[in-house]
Amino acid sequence: MRDHTEDATDVSITLYGGAVTQPRSVDPAALRRAMRYGERARERFQGLPFRSAENELRSGWHERGESTEWEWVRAAVRVGFEQDID
Repeated sequence: MRDHTEDATDVSITLYGGAVTQPRSVDPAALRRAMRYGERARERFQGLPFRSAENELRSGWHERGESTEWEWVRAAVRVGFEQDID
């Protein structure tokens, strides 16, 4: 069986004009909270695209006392915000 402890890879991406290095891992619980946060926010911003609501969502994320950086939960919030509920 292969040892996966060394499979973590640093990734560099560009956001808002600056390079950002991905942390080794993001707490899965924080990602679940982020997704639920996006789901709940959808009703408040009904009809608006994610990009139009993003500044307020980012502020609200930190106002909730969350310490995980927005850049690392943004995608999870967006999935929750944009997912279709049937």
